[in-house]
Amino acid sequence: MRKMRRFLCGRLFPCVLFLALIAALGIFLSIKLPRLLAPAALMERALSFTAALTVIAINDLPERKIAKLMLLGFVPWMGPVLVLLFTRRAPDERLTSDAGCGTLFGCVKTLCEQITGTHVGKGALRYFASGEEMRPCLLADLAGAAQRIYLEYYIIAQGKFWDEIVRVLEKKAAEGVDVRIIFDGFGCSLTLPRRYKRQLAARDIKCAVFRPLAPAKGLTRRDHKKLFLIDDICYVGGINLADEYVGEKIRFGHWKDSAARIQGDVTSFQALFLQTWCALTRSAAENVSPYPHPGEGTFFAALADDAKDTDRLGEALFPLLISSARERLYLFSPYLSLPDTCMQALATAAAAGVDVRIMIPHIPDKRAVFFLTRAYARELLRRGVKVCEYTPGFLHAKSMLIDGKYALVSSYNLDFRSLCVQAECGVFCEDEALARALESDFLSCYAAGCEVKKASPFVRFLGQIAMLFAPLT
Repeated sequence: MRKMRRFLCGRLFPCVLFLALIAALGIFLSIKLPRLLAPAALMERALSFTAALTVIAINDLPERKIAKLMLLGFVPWMGPVLVLLFTRRAPDERLTSDAGCGTLFGCVKTLCEQITGTHVGKGALRYFASGEEMRPCLLADLAGAAQRIYLEYYIIAQGKFWDEIVRVLEKKAAEGVDVRIIFDGFGCSLTLPRRYKRQLAARDIKCAVFRPLAPAKGLTRRDHKKLFLIDDICYVGGINLADEYVGEKIRFGHWKDSAARIQGDVTSFQALFLQTWCALTRSAAENVSPYPHPGEGTFFAALADDAKDTDRLGEALFPLLISSARERLYLFSPYLSLPDTCMQALATAAAAGVDVRIMIPHIPDKRAVFFLTRAYARELLRRGVKVCEYTPGFLHAKSMLIDGKYALVSSYNLDFRSLCVQAECGVFCEDEALARALESDFLSCYAAGCEVKKASPFVRFLGQIAMLFAPLT
């Protein structure tokens, strides 16, 4: 009931109502005004033709274009409206140089420099196999903050975990620490009060909302990052700031997640946060505090994508990482909805003898998305990739291990939204200790998992249809 009240009083409700009114208008014109059917049909065809030309003209993945064109044919009136609302024209800004540069880490470094402008940092890395493991370390680091605390999250939910964090943030702000928060307008539409930004401001905590919800504005391109910066410490991964992520609330069984802690030169992550902050607050660009000394640790690459549809790091990086595996490739992902480049890379790696394993949830958080995930899982199984379901509960981790030495911990899901649309972040490194911890975590989860449920011919057929429209998700 509380979520329903938040929905009706929040900014998501007007957006849903706006789309419902468009659909109702189309139905009304088609049923109640038969004399206008012929002119209405002509108008609909003209609108669909305009939308089709728009789709053809933009720079996008072929499978995303095909899905949008199919939507025009299957859904009259509403299809063209949705395509025109959620399709943005953009200049061609694809990579102009080859990323081939010797080692895999060197290739990733080159891609990051070309696309995001981030540089390689150096620091001590630690892997967390769950939110319960990360929580005490995060709170201890937070209590010791002396200069800055930056948070950028898709979901922040009021509860015991967030209350613990807010109390420390309020105390640190009173001590003069620079405390700033960015949260996503859609991700927090049902988890935070409508005027929560004002409540934080009253506690001297600076806050910016990424694309507050409004009808036909910013509905698809969201800030899906999970980024927590405390002085020279950075947390990245899949863990949002909500009780279910740290075991305080049970949702869909045990909530399996992962994160990485970096202590050292995290100036690239600071620059990424400040870039988003300045864009949202329309303030002048801020300089990043220089890191005082190289220190000890491992070199790592800061990965990030903005909420745009061109020059996507994830779109270029994941096929590269998959195709680089020579012995084994292990992946955690809560959702599967893969571009054809990734599907082909996974199938090719499996055919070449690489031990390719993917873990997905057994208990879904969204049934429609889970249906699509299983459809992709069955297709991957058919192509020789091993796919296993995490039986204790919902798997939300987004990590990758390559040949036992390269590790990726991020907010990227293996789906179109993360790779091609949303703002994401993560860390890639060649760190023996972190890779060993990630491999141990994956193998223990895999051993306790189960096979993907077999489907009837009818369910497989529905899955194939769902996969046609997957690029629109």
